[in-house]
Amino acid sequence: MNTKRALTALTIFEAAQPYLFWLMFSVCAHVFEDADWFSDNLPLIVTVWVLATGIIGALYIWLSWNSEFRSLARNAMIIKLAHIPYYLLVFACAALSIILSLKIPFITVAVWAFCFIADTTLIVTSGLYELAAVIVGVRYGRLTPVQSVMYGIAGFLFCVDVVTAIILFAQSRREPVMSVGTRAMQPPAAGSYGPGGTYGPRPMGA
Repeated sequence: MNTKRALTALTIFEAAQPYLFWLMFSVCAHVFEDADWFSDNLPLIVTVWVLATGIIGALYIWLSWNSEFRSLARNAMIIKLAHIPYYLLVFACAALSIILSLKIPFITVAVWAFCFIADTTLIVTSGLYELAAVIVGVRYGRLTPVQSVMYGIAGFLFCVDVVTAIILFAQSRREPVMSVGTRAMQPPAAGSYGPGGTYGPRPMGA
């Protein structure tokens, strides 16, 4: 699998991962509804899932090192937009818990705590994908150091991350402004390589 396809697959996974988690949660809860295994191991399951998504996000950053700024910014925007329905669902659950708290004491605190943890972990993992675009944007001279810091921080802030992801993609679509005698860095041409598999001039006869 080449790098571009790998990045696409990881983008699809991150965009769908909160929904996949709840699907897994529902299936496991149904399968183990008559046993204590699922409830006893739920903290471990959630921890493993969060660690796995974090590692996948770090892998995405590593694979995106020589990718195009525009494609990475687009991927980050797609992920942030795909997560909006999930956040709305979590907000609805939190609001519903207030009504249910009139009959079931302490349910609001429990639900809100769970929603906070779920939202925080998701915004951190999705922020890694926006961070990947920011890193490449700086490498290719498409973002200034100040912009990179602003985008890098905003990518991990609730609600703000969606707005900045859209702005980042819009900026990636603009042609870079270059002064006379300068040339913006560009990613290596597809298929170009050098000795040892590194990017560079293609060997003679290849």
